Amino acid sequence: MTIKVALKSPLAKVSAGITGILAVLNPDVWFVALDALLVSGPQLFSVASVGALTLPRVFPPDSTADWVVVAAGVLFVAYSLRAVHRNFEVRGL
Repeated sequence: MTIKVALKSPLAKVSAGITGILAVLNPDVWFVALDALLVSGPQLFSVASVGALTLPRVFPPDSTADWVVVAAGVLFVAYSLRAVHRNFEVRGL
């Protein structure tokens, strides 16, 4: 069974829907996922850098997946800037 076939199965669609509903209803899931992304920031930066150098550069993005990647990058940068700003408020320059 390939990944493409597994993603098209009704069981995968139902389980993804239930998981999505539970995640929306439980904001702690979002906070944990966001913290995990922040902790793995250096690895994400490396992957994004290698991807930017090796993948063809197309802007504006053409597909939905490209837009999702761009949006995830913007959110990560915004979250990182917010954390830096908060540290400046707490500790000062």
